[in-house]
Amino acid sequence: WTNVAAFLESQATAPNPVGVATITGVGSSALGSAAMAWDVAVGLNRPVLAIVPGYGVADVMLQGLGGWFGFGLHDRLNIKSDLQNTLAVVAPNTAAHGRRLSASSPGARTVNGGPVFRTGCGSSDVLHDLMLALRFTHLVGHSKGALAIANALRDLPPGRTKDLKVVTLGCPIAEERTDARYHQYLGLFDALGALNAWGHAPDTWIASDHSTNAALPLSMHAADLVA
Repeated sequence: WTNVAAFLESQATAPNPVGVATITGVGSSALGSAAMAWDVAVGLNRPVLAIVPGYGVADVMLQGLGGWFGFGLHDRLNIKSDLQNTLAVVAPNTAAHGRRLSASSPGARTVNGGPVFRTGCGSSDVLHDLMLALRFTHLVGHSKGALAIANALRDLPPGRTKDLKVVTLGCPIAEERTDARYHQYLGLFDALGALNAWGHAPDTWIASDHSTNAALPLSMHAADLVA
C-alpha cells in the first residue's frame, strides 16, 4: 500500500483486519522491512503489516552518518522533525520527496503544501494514525523503529494501547503506556543498541549483535523473540 487512507478503507471491510505491525530502523530498505515482517509473521503465524520508513531529504543527514552516535540523542534533539518542518517552509516541493505515504495519512499536516511531522518522523505519524483507527495486538520495532513506535504511542487517547504487546529489538525504549506490555531485547554484542538505550534497560539480554538478518551468525531472530 502507498496510501494510508486507502489501506484503512480496505481494513474497514476486511473479515480479519491486520493486528500486527513492524517498523525497521535506519538504512532499512523496503526489502529489509518486508523481511523482518515475514519473520514476525512466521513467529506469530499471523499476517503482519510492515511500515517501511520513508527516507526523504530531511533524513539525509541521519542516513549519511549511519545513525550518528545514538538514535536516542537524535530523538531527543528532534533533528529530523526540525529539518522536515524547515524544508516545508522554505522548499515545500523538496520536503515532499520520500513523504508520499505519510502525506496520505488522515492526520497529515502541511505547511505551504509541504508535509510536516507530528510525532517525530513519517513512520511514527503513519503508525499513530493507524492506531487511532485499528486495534493492534503486537507492535515490533527494530533499532530506530522502536523509537518510532514510542513516539507513535505517546499521544494516543487512553485505552488505545490496552493489552498491546510492544516488542523492541536492539533499542530499549521508555515504557510510557501503563496498559501495554513491553518485551525488550538487547544483544550482548550489540554496541549500537546499548548506545541507543540511553538509560532504558532491556527485559532480556540475548547472545546476539544488532542485525535481524537470520542468515548471519549472532543475529537477532525476530521469529523466536515475538512468539
